[in-house]
Amino acid sequence: MPPKGKPWITANQVTLLRLIPMPLLSWLIYRGGQDGYHGNTYMWSALIAGTIIGCTDWVDGMLARKYGPTVLGGLLDPIADKIFIAFAYTPFADIGLVPWWACALMFTREFFITALRSAYEQRNLSLKTSYLAKAKTWTQMQGIGVMLLFPLIENKNWLLGLFTAGAIIPMIAMVIHWFTKKKLWRGSFVMTGSFLALLAVFLYDEQYAPRALMIGVVAITWISAIDYIMVGWKQLRGRGDFSRADGVRLIGSLALPILLFAVLVYTDAPRWTIFTILAIELAVGGLDNLLSHHKAATLALAWGGRVLGISVLLGAALVMKDQAVPLTIVAAAVSVFGVTAEFVRGRSYYIDHLME
Repeated sequence: MPPKGKPWITANQVTLLRLIPMPLLSWLIYRGGQDGYHGNTYMWSALIAGTIIGCTDWVDGMLARKYGPTVLGGLLDPIADKIFIAFAYTPFADIGLVPWWACALMFTREFFITALRSAYEQRNLSLKTSYLAKAKTWTQMQGIGVMLLFPLIENKNWLLGLFTAGAIIPMIAMVIHWFTKKKLWRGSFVMTGSFLALLAVFLYDEQYAPRALMIGVVAITWISAIDYIMVGWKQLRGRGDFSRADGVRLIGSLALPILLFAVLVYTDAPRWTIFTILAIELAVGGLDNLLSHHKAATLALAWGGRVLGISVLLGAALVMKDQAVPLTIVAAAVSVFGVTAEFVRGRSYYIDHLME
């Protein structure tokens, strides 16, 4: 039972507050990229802001465990995590720190698994989340901080020391955790293995290290989805009731992130339109999972009209680059209008106590 009384700040309030500085994080990364990387005040500020945002994820989780979770909190927390990842990695791709296609693949996984989860929820199919799936989000978050170190620290020896410490400290923490709680901290093996791989690449050629880090994050992101794809998809196909609604969700999940990052890199479309569409469509995925659980998911026509319509507009922006600005603005407007309607329609399922 949760303890009596109310905390001076709730888990949901922390989650909502966490959303506020995320656009600032993106702005700082962009300014750092424009003004030159090394010794850049903006990049250091981005590292500090990203660290604070990441720490609040631990705070709202602690509060939820102590005082009890809410339906709204269960919806907001993963949405905030995904938007945080989006607002950090998107400028990384735009300024050329990481390959744009790697970011697109990472978010393709997020959209695709969310679409699959909705299909499973509608059929009461439940899959046990693997430990790696749980570790996926904090791996992505740690990747943000490590990625920012490359443009900030010119001294190769300093980076070698930091990466070596990143490989050793988790194992020390694992030993301490074992002796104090008699439990094995499996996350230490993920962290140590990741830093050892990064260290090997950095020693081979330091210029490849940021790309290798991004590819590693993408690999862990997709590996964490194996259970959902292999086991869940087999169950879904075995039922023989795959519907048009499932189809448009899966097609949209594959097309949208690829088109978004291609437009970001290859056109002069306003960056705010890309951020808006990416963040809002990530957010509505969580709502769709919740509504699917209650058998109140959006029908194929409405979902497909929004997602596939946005995809067509983005594809047109790639083909007619001189019209990319108005096309992406219209696409963002379609996303905002459609997703707002979804949250209004489904409000009775998640607004239990708005600020609790």
